[in-house]
Amino acid sequence: MVTTETVAGGVVEDPNLRGDVGTFTLPSWLTWGYSLFANLLLGAILLVVFPAFSARLAGRVSDEPAKTGGVGLLALVGGPILLALVAITIIGIPLAIFGAIAFGLAIWVGVVYGQYAVGAWVLRRAGRDDRWLALVVGLVGFAILDLIPVLGGRVKFDVNCGRRRWLRANFELSLARHC
Repeated sequence: MVTTETVAGGVVEDPNLRGDVGTFTLPSWLTWGYSLFANLLLGAILLVVFPAFSARLAGRVSDEPAKTGGVGLLALVGGPILLALVAITIIGIPLAIFGAIAFGLAIWVGVVYGQYAVGAWVLRRAGRDDRWLALVVGLVGFAILDLIPVLGGRVKFDVNCGRRRWLRANFELSLARHC
């Protein structure tokens, strides 16, 4: 059976049918506070579950910043490339999806651990060694830097570069003493 009915006329949007949906945005202070709370919660979980690893990591970042930074950069660049290569095959697509989720969680853990390590480094320079205070100092310090438009990112970049310059200068001074 073949039907010959057709619909005549055009498609017209009727704004009366939609209703007033409006837009919803969260205040920036709320998203800032939630982000800080979530990072503090994750950091606390990591410090409780992996106390020895957290202490070794903070020391390693302070002692070998170039090596740990290089490994982090390699993971940041190599992870998505590896996931894309895995996703080429039919079997690899679900693995790549789970891998992308794991990669996102690893990035989050890495950011929290990195900020914790900077907090531990700052406290060690001040003569204190408290992992909980280091977590708060690192996360709150970076959260406050994020509040400063344009300048916050620049200051964070300068802190990292300044730390590298300080470490390079101390390394060169150490080489001069031993050579």
